[in-house]
Formats: sequence, C-alpha cells, structure tokens
Amino acid sequence: MSYYNNRRTEPLPSEDVATWECVAQDCNGWMRKDFATKDAPPCPFCGSEMKTGTRHITALKNNNLHK
Repeated sequence: MSYYNNRRTEPLPSEDVATWECVAQDCNGWMRKDFATKDAPPCPFCGSEMKTGTRHITALKNNNLHK
C-alpha cells in the first residue's frame, strides 16, 4: 500500500529576520535573535563571538515567556 499526498500547500511566508552570525571564517553558525538567551551570545558550535545580521527566512514566533 502506498501513501501519496497530492494536496498542494502554500509555501510559508518569508521575511527579513534579525540574526546573530558567527564571525569565524570556517563556521556557519547563526541563530535568530528572538531565540537567543543572551544579548551577545557566543557561537554554539565553535564558541567564537557573533555579530548581528539579517536573513530572509521563514518567520517563526517565539512564545517563550522567560525572555
């Protein structure tokens, strides 16, 4: 038995989102500013400092009350 979903779904809306981006040349680490726990977090992969930036990605809402 095969399962096939032929419903066409709309693509999720994209927008410019503020991010933290790793400054190390060999690291691709980044995170959304809305989900960061510190004002200037270290990179979660290599521990280097991160700078602010923007990316055109799918918007997510942070429902965390402890921000």
